[in-house]
Amino acid sequence: MPMQTELAEPWEAEDLALDDEVSSIIPASSVLSRRSRDDARLPSREAPTTFGQPSPFPTTRYYGSKRRQMDWLREEFGRLEGCTALDAFGGTGAVSHLLSQLGWDVTYNDVFQFNTISARALFSSATVQLSAAGVASILRAVRPRPGFIAANFAGLYFTDEENAWLDGFMATLAHVEPACKDLLLHCLFQACLKKRPYNLFHRANLKLRQSRVAVQFGNRTTWEKSFAEHILSTFEEVRRMQRGLGGKVKVSPGQSAEAIPPGYDFVYVDPPYFKRARAADSYLSRYHFLEGLARYEEWPRLLDDADRLRRIDASTVSEWTDKAALTRNIAALIQTHRQAKFALSYVSGEHPSEAELFALFRDSFSRVRLSRRAYGRALSKQKFFELLLIGEP
Repeated sequence: MPMQTELAEPWEAEDLALDDEVSSIIPASSVLSRRSRDDARLPSREAPTTFGQPSPFPTTRYYGSKRRQMDWLREEFGRLEGCTALDAFGGTGAVSHLLSQLGWDVTYNDVFQFNTISARALFSSATVQLSAAGVASILRAVRPRPGFIAANFAGLYFTDEENAWLDGFMATLAHVEPACKDLLLHCLFQACLKKRPYNLFHRANLKLRQSRVAVQFGNRTTWEKSFAEHILSTFEEVRRMQRGLGGKVKVSPGQSAEAIPPGYDFVYVDPPYFKRARAADSYLSRYHFLEGLARYEEWPRLLDDADRLRRIDASTVSEWTDKAALTRNIAALIQTHRQAKFALSYVSGEHPSEAELFALFRDSFSRVRLSRRAYGRALSKQKFFELLLIGEP
C-alpha cells in the first residue's frame, strides 16, 4: 500500500505570527504531495459528553510543558480512533489529561519518580480525602530541622532557613497516608520550581535570587513567598482540575519508555530535545533536586559526590541522554508499537532535523500527518516551531 501524506494548512514565511494560533507545514522531502481536503480528513473523535467541559490543567513551570499547546493537540488527536493510549514520556501529565478528556483509557509513564508521584496525585482522588484546611493544618505542623537537605545544599538553591523547613516538611510527610503524601509532594515540587530563578536546578543561582539587581525574568515576589503559600495555591489548582476529571488514567510505576510492551491503540512520545549545535542539559540535571525529594530516603546514596552542585548520579535514572542515539531510539519504539497509531512531538531546528524525523515516519507508516505550530520561549528572541508527526500503520 503506498504511503499517504497529510499536511496541515500551507503557510507563507513572511506572514508567520509568533503565537499559539499558527498551524503550518513545510515539506520534509520532495516526495510529499498534498491530498485533497475531503480525502485527507481522518475520522473525527469527539470528547464524550458525559465528561462535561474539559477541566483546567494546573499551571506548571516545567521546561517543555505541553500545557500551552492543548488546543492544538486536542484538534490533532481528535481525529484518531481507538480505546487505549500510552503517554510514554508523560512529564507533567498534561497530555495524559487531554487524552483522558477525549475518552481514551490512558497509561501514563515517566522514568522520573517526581513526575510519577505528581501523576499519581493529579489522577487520584486525594483532594477528596484532603481539604485545604487539612493541608494548612499539616503545614502548620512542620518544624524546621537540620536534616539531609540543610547539611548538603547550603548556599546552593534555597536559604538555610528554607532548607531546614524542607527537611521538616519531609519528616512530617512520614506520618501522612500515601495518596495524600503524593499530593503534598506534587504541591511541594511546584513550590520549589516557583522559588527558583529560571525554575530549574542546573545552576545554583541562589545569589541571583538574593541580589538586588534588576532582573529581566522571573518575579522576586514569587521567589520570596513561602513554600507553604505556594503549596496551598497549587493544591487549589489541583482541586479545580479534579472536579472535572472524567477519563481514566493509569499511572505506571515509572520505567524507561523502551521497556513498555506493545498492545496500545495509540502511542504518544515526547522525548528530550537535543540542541543541534551544542550539548543540552539533561532533565536530571535540570530537576535533580525534585528527584531527590521524591526519593528522599535514598537520596544520600544517589548523590554524585564529586559534583559541586550535589546532583544525583546520572547512572541512577534511565534517561535518554545520548544525542547520537535518539533517532535509533525512536525507531526502536516505533518498531515495538508498530501496530499502533504513533505520535511524536519535537521541535524544529534541532537534532534530529525535521526532514530526518519525517523520513523515519515515511519509512515506518502507510499514512503520515505532519503539523507545525509557532511558539516562543522565555528568555529567547528566536522563533521556534513545535512539530507533531502522526503515523498510522
